[in-house]
Amino acid sequence: VWVNLMAPSELLLSAGLNPVSAEGISGALSSMHLEDTAIAYSSQAGISDSLCTFHRASVGVSMRKLLPPPKLVMTTSILCDGNLPTFKRIAKEYDVPFILIDVPRGRKSEAVGYVLSQLKEVVGTIEEITGAPFKMDELSLRLSYERELMENLEESKARTEDSYLPQHLYEHMNSLYVLHTLAGDGRIAAASRGIHERLEAIPENARKILWLHIPPYYDNELFNLFVPGSKNLVVASELMWDWMYPVDPQRPLESLAEKLVYNPLCGSVVDRGNFCLDLARSFRVDGVIHFSHWGCRQSAGGVSYLKSIFEEERIPFLELTGDCVDHSSQGAGQLRTRTEAFLEIVEKRR
Repeated sequence: VWVNLMAPSELLLSAGLNPVSAEGISGALSSMHLEDTAIAYSSQAGISDSLCTFHRASVGVSMRKLLPPPKLVMTTSILCDGNLPTFKRIAKEYDVPFILIDVPRGRKSEAVGYVLSQLKEVVGTIEEITGAPFKMDELSLRLSYERELMENLEESKARTEDSYLPQHLYEHMNSLYVLHTLAGDGRIAAASRGIHERLEAIPENARKILWLHIPPYYDNELFNLFVPGSKNLVVASELMWDWMYPVDPQRPLESLAEKLVYNPLCGSVVDRGNFCLDLARSFRVDGVIHFSHWGCRQSAGGVSYLKSIFEEERIPFLELTGDCVDHSSQGAGQLRTRTEAFLEIVEKRR
């Protein structure tokens, strides 16, 4: 089943269906420098070049039938206005059912019932596809795995005053897809046990960075700047933590609806700012880098506000702009030059 980053994949896992991130497919192509074929095909078919390349590449994949057809395509309205037309087009190309879960913006409690009613309809669609009754106790089990995963990660975060989880920049990027799409997988929960034991001491005089939005998928100069054990460490990234909600296995569908409604990225830019500030304080970062992906208007549109609130906290802030998927548009030299200059500023302010 092809899903977007914020889709409630726990429902699919509970029915024995495998959720696959459509954005992750685009990223995988990019990492192999194969995204240009898919992007070019979607452009030839009339898909606007102003659409984000994550979506253009995934639509191109569906048009060329580069991958086998999914049983279902499911997305939410969270985060990106392009989700509806993109995923609807993918479903049309593969001639499979399409599900849109409309999650009102604002993170208001009155929206929970509305989203819950849609999740019940999703369950019905899953039953039609699988030909088997949906097992609510299996969903409860999946949510218990997710709750354990969240608690293990929170425990590790609480121990990061003088330590960090060593990750390359591309590993932060890969983690966000695993954590959003497979949070209800017992294997992920098992892998998170004892994660605090894998923390390492922060090297002396290292500069700790919080990464906002996502980094480029293809090999680039930024990967060489932020390396575990070096003086420049990305100790946290925004999209590794936004998905967390204390789901309740005793109220599986209601709890899942709450998780969607109360996601910080489903609110205003103020909600996002408060969430990012909390991360910066928890990880005691020295600076913040926001990579604004071309075509991702919702993220880039909030940069000026985010910059202002971090400046109030006297935390240096850098916006980098570029494309996370199209490797031919990267401008690697400029990214490195601006980032190195920013890191010098961070060093002087410490």
